[in-house]
Amino acid sequence: MTGPGVSPRFVAAARAESTADPGGRKRVQRPIDHPLVWRAGERCASWRARPTGFEALDRHLPGGGWPATGLTEILTEHYGIGELSLLMPALARLGRDGGTGCIVWVAPPFIPHAPALHGHGIGLDRVLIVRGRADARGNRDILWATEQALRFGSCGVVLAWARSVGQVPLRRLQLAAEAGRCWTVLFRPPDASRQRSPAVLRMRLTAIGEQTRIEILKCRGGRSGVVSVRLGNRCQGDAGRGREGSPHGDDGRAGPHRDDRED
Repeated sequence: MTGPGVSPRFVAAARAESTADPGGRKRVQRPIDHPLVWRAGERCASWRARPTGFEALDRHLPGGGWPATGLTEILTEHYGIGELSLLMPALARLGRDGGTGCIVWVAPPFIPHAPALHGHGIGLDRVLIVRGRADARGNRDILWATEQALRFGSCGVVLAWARSVGQVPLRRLQLAAEAGRCWTVLFRPPDASRQRSPAVLRMRLTAIGEQTRIEILKCRGGRSGVVSVRLGNRCQGDAGRGREGSPHGDDGRAGPHRDDRED
């Protein structure tokens, strides 16, 4: 700390004060040790975790599960490949652990299969579905509704489907998820991987035969990598139970909206 206008006597006094007062160093370190601050090179969990129900995935994620707060992005080429079955063990655990918050679905591409949700132990009285429109204005409404749900402060989890999200709205969702202490999952198309993201966790799903390939693209406090799980295996967190256990339509695939059936 030297230069024009800086007194050498001031520099010497500042150094002496910092040496004599080790507590000053502690005050500097406190913000760095905040749980939301992650330093490159560290592989420690920067979030409270919710077990995914899949051991291979839990071993790869910091803390052993989904981030309990903040934004998680799941990129899929098309819907109905098991993305909801991947979340189902954690969603079911929300109710078993005494959680009372709503499970909000913002603009889901398919109506959730109520018997399957009930079969997984999810109380239907806690499920709130917000319908969306398939146009540019509808996409803005989806982002607005998602942010409002996060800031409401009484949601256990918010699931949202959006086609395109700008950098500013994406950052707003991340900040709202952290402020509301809410687990937030945003489903997006695979080309979103070309966009930078403030999300805590970002992954891409691909169905390969009976396996689902999970490519972890970004993981705060962790590392990228690939994990394969079999969603139809009951021992893997009971994520899928055939026709009756699918959170989508009755055929185990995603069923259409009622509105779509009338077209």
